[in-house]
Amino acid sequence: MKYYIKLLAILLMLASSIIAANPTKNDSGHRPTSRSFADTLDKVRAKYAEMKSYSDTGTTSTEYGPSGSSVSERYTFTTFYRTPRQYLFDFKGGDDRVVIWADGTDFNTWWAQTNVHETYPKGQGANAFALTAFPTKNSALHIAPLLFSQAGLHGSIADFKLLRADSTETINGHRCFKLVGEVALAYGTGAVSNARPTTIWIDAESLLVRKLLEDTTPGSVGIDRVITTFEPEAEPKIDDAKFKFTPPASA
Repeated sequence: MKYYIKLLAILLMLASSIIAANPTKNDSGHRPTSRSFADTLDKVRAKYAEMKSYSDTGTTSTEYGPSGSSVSERYTFTTFYRTPRQYLFDFKGGDDRVVIWADGTDFNTWWAQTNVHETYPKGQGANAFALTAFPTKNSALHIAPLLFSQAGLHGSIADFKLLRADSTETINGHRCFKLVGEVALAYGTGAVSNARPTTIWIDAESLLVRKLLEDTTPGSVGIDRVITTFEPEAEPKIDDAKFKFTPPASA
């Protein structure tokens, strides 16, 4: 009997060693590491920068205000892009609408709340995105900095700092890498914003961004959370008409 008890103890020790040597894997069969996730992020940025065309539809959901009595809002957007300088981003919600567009030449913006049409000639196109960050709940600065990678635009994905490897999750039927980190945007004055907890879900097959969570900055009073979802398409054929927008006559 003592022999069998000793044998059982040895078998249990061996089993424990095997489990310790083979930690939990994700559903792709590989354990995620910080290095592999950082490599994935580099590949994502490179893929967007090399695209000849891109389109998406998406939603932006915001929640802000005191805990227990916060306000929620929902917006939709559409993006069309074709290299080198054809672009349209159309952001809508309630009575509001913001459009950024360029049809090969100058960038333009129009905001329904002000009914003002602004034009930004070559060399000033970055301002079209920076000045629409607020009315688009930062949505204008998610994908554009990746597509126009040489323009020096800042945004939640372009400036994302990976803090840890997490796992894979399924988003709308797509297996995605989940990257957990933070974003601290740098301004032209040299000042840097407080780091905001940010999570990105990247399609494991296409390497396109599927979801983005910008969470409440630590130390803030109340809630300030933005969730953006994307239905992206790489290298689509886009009709020329998609890059044209005519503001209302009074703009």
